[in-house]
Amino acid sequence: MPLFGKEKKPKKEPKDSDKPCLEDKYYLKELLGTGAFSVVRLAESKENHGVMHAVKIIDKKALKGKEDSLENEIKVLRR
Repeated sequence: MPLFGKEKKPKKEPKDSDKPCLEDKYYLKELLGTGAFSVVRLAESKENHGVMHAVKIIDKKALKGKEDSLENEIKVLRR
């Protein structure tokens, strides 16, 4: 019986659950660097073994309210 007559609602699945996540495509290797909102990891492709990439993983929670910083970061990375 629920406490105080309230039933817990089941948690909703994330809306992006059908999208592949980073770990589905890559084996994450060692840490290459860190920044204010992110880390950069070496990643090996699961599809093309031996092909390495640098992957920037951005912490969305730390970035909240600083979206303009992300826009600037994207501009720099596209150069």
